[in-house]
Amino acid sequence: DFESTLKDVVNAKRLSASKMARLTEIAMKSMEHDTKLVAILYRTHKSLSSSAKVSSLYAFDALARAARGYATKRGITGDSNSSIGNAATFLLKVEGVLDGLFQDMITLGNAEAKEKTKKVLDIWTKSSTFPSPVLARLREIMEDRKGAYHESNMCPLSISSACVIAIFAGVFASNEMRIYTEIRFGYFLCQNP
Repeated sequence: DFESTLKDVVNAKRLSASKMARLTEIAMKSMEHDTKLVAILYRTHKSLSSSAKVSSLYAFDALARAARGYATKRGITGDSNSSIGNAATFLLKVEGVLDGLFQDMITLGNAEAKEKTKKVLDIWTKSSTFPSPVLARLREIMEDRKGAYHESNMCPLSISSACVIAIFAGVFASNEMRIYTEIRFGYFLCQNP
């Protein structure tokens, strides 16, 4: 099961290559459930202690690079209107939570976590794991703790972790912000009350 394997990976004292390989194998066989996989990844990440978040970042990295390799090798593209996920739509959905992931890693206030996050971003840049605009936005977040979309009305899906979790869970936290959602595209319009 994906969620229990993910928790085994991120809560282990040391990162295990065999456990990470097993997690990747399960995820790649479950890409048709891309939204659920990303929701579990992000929800789990947000619930972790700061010491386990680097392992969670590595799980995002392993799954994103495996999905990119699979999609590229097979010429799979992401159709945001598709009701069945695949490796490419998985990557589109991961893009929607990357800002929140990176902001979370930076706000840990841990130099090691920030360094590891920068290394993952460098790997993604070299391997073109995500589109250039996404990578540029993440680089801006690394340089500016507030994030690239701080004052914008068009927010990446991850601007508020409570909203992301609420959207994925089907619960709307109306007292935090009014949400107009279009999850298929990875963005929503948000307004502070």
